[in-house]
Amino acid sequence: MIRSASRFWTLAVGVAALGAGAGQVRAQEATDLWKKYLIHLPDPEDIVSPGGFFRGAPGTNSGTPFAFGPGWRDAFIGAGYQNETRGVYNPYTGTASPNNQSDGSAAFGFGLGNARHLVALEVAITSLSTVRSGWFTRTAFSFKAHRMISSTAALALGVENAFIAGGQKAEGTTSWFGVASKVFVIGGGGDSTSGRALTVSAGVGTGRFRRPLDISIENAALNAFGSAALLVVRQLSVVADYTGQDLNVGLSIVPLPSFPVVFTPTIADVTQTASRSARFILGVGIGMHF
Repeated sequence: MIRSASRFWTLAVGVAALGAGAGQVRAQEATDLWKKYLIHLPDPEDIVSPGGFFRGAPGTNSGTPFAFGPGWRDAFIGAGYQNETRGVYNPYTGTASPNNQSDGSAAFGFGLGNARHLVALEVAITSLSTVRSGWFTRTAFSFKAHRMISSTAALALGVENAFIAGGQKAEGTTSWFGVASKVFVIGGGGDSTSGRALTVSAGVGTGRFRRPLDISIENAALNAFGSAALLVVRQLSVVADYTGQDLNVGLSIVPLPSFPVVFTPTIADVTQTASRSARFILGVGIGMHF
């Protein structure tokens, strides 16, 4: 039962830089980012594994930030894989070429501060292009300041890939963003015995959030992004996510409540904006509270 939607925080399931690596690495390879999947965690007494050290609940995002985040004594770890990295958009033909290379990454992070009383800071550290380049050969650092404005709503400002250690930084991958998120508990007047909830996020950003044409011609523009996720039951949610470039759809699943590892299989770029076919991406992660 979901008694409240307070204290939600994110778990980055490290699919950062799935598209980084071989050949030309351009800004439109949106998967070269630390936060490919985000997992929504409610109050300690309401999560899938109540009262334990490990925390997990079905996710609410599959490619964009949202405004809730971890606080003091919260941490997360995860990994991700995709069967093909994002293609390169051609603004003159309006088509995109396939990359035809798989890749993966890993990430961990933690929270500082208290978003309910003042402000909290999320810090994420990602090993980019881990499958091809090796562990932490290229390491990205990302940050998000977030503030809860009620038990079910929050605001955040952040930067993805603020700086990258090791190797050369891909042009344009630093992405600033602002985002607002709201949780709507369905049924029961805010006390849902079915465990259903709808989470909606909307924001604007630079970098990888820009339209494919703006990225291709290196136009420094703002663009909108957003996501919606329906928590169907306590261990399953359905997610739709518009990154500013691609539309992603997928599921987020917690198979074992006793050990709440979260699996998020997603079909990315279903409209084939930057690839000749949709791509499969899998994220896996878990949260911790000390």
